[in-house]
Amino acid sequence: MFLKEVHDHLVSSELTKHVAGESGELNPLWEGRINLIIQAGIADLNKLFAIRENELLLRTKLGKDIYELVSANAVSTGNPYAFIIDTVEEPFKDDIMQIHRITNSNGDSLWLNTDVAYLQPNENLYGVRPSYFAHMGINFLAYNTLKLTKGHDLGDLLVQYKAKAKPLVGTDTPKTCFIDLPDHFMNALCAYVGSRFFNPAGAETIGNGMYHEGSNYTAIYQNEVKTLKENLASIASIGENTNFYRNGWA
Repeated sequence: MFLKEVHDHLVSSELTKHVAGESGELNPLWEGRINLIIQAGIADLNKLFAIRENELLLRTKLGKDIYELVSANAVSTGNPYAFIIDTVEEPFKDDIMQIHRITNSNGDSLWLNTDVAYLQPNENLYGVRPSYFAHMGINFLAYNTLKLTKGHDLGDLLVQYKAKAKPLVGTDTPKTCFIDLPDHFMNALCAYVGSRFFNPAGAETIGNGMYHEGSNYTAIYQNEVKTLKENLASIASIGENTNFYRNGWA
């Protein structure tokens, strides 16, 4: 969906009786605040659903066990010691939320957050095949920092992760600003905007008996999220990395 579509939906529903949208178009004086809330809503939905997925190529090195997956360690920055293999055209953008799979060059998934030892067959010059224990577990020191077993020889690894929502680009117009959400999420996103817009910070301290329109939208948002969870088994990447048509969408 595009930002203009969200604006149009808001002024026809949540903001129709507010000065921000009563004219039928989003009031430019309120656009900045509304866009900030929209961005927060996208981020909140992205936490609840696997909306975006991404991957990176990690080139491990002998003798190096700890890898912090941040853009400063990407090849595109010119860092001579970089180990994230990206390009200037498609740079790594520090968008990791949660790593959920790491595979080696053979396509084998590696154990995460555990140190697994298993028998590895080995054949010497005399045809004898004694087995030895190999330790292949990868542990997390942080959500974006990996610790490999000492003495590893893993080579290139493909790291797959749940990605952060893309920020709204300030140089784009509402008609050209693409939002990383399928159309199914429009009602939930607009309800989130309504809940935050009409419930300013500190509103809960005004008085227990005072009705806040934002409270109504909060309930609507929670119900929309519940409905999405019930109807959508999984949501994969969208935009350039779209797989969600393969995951049971109606």
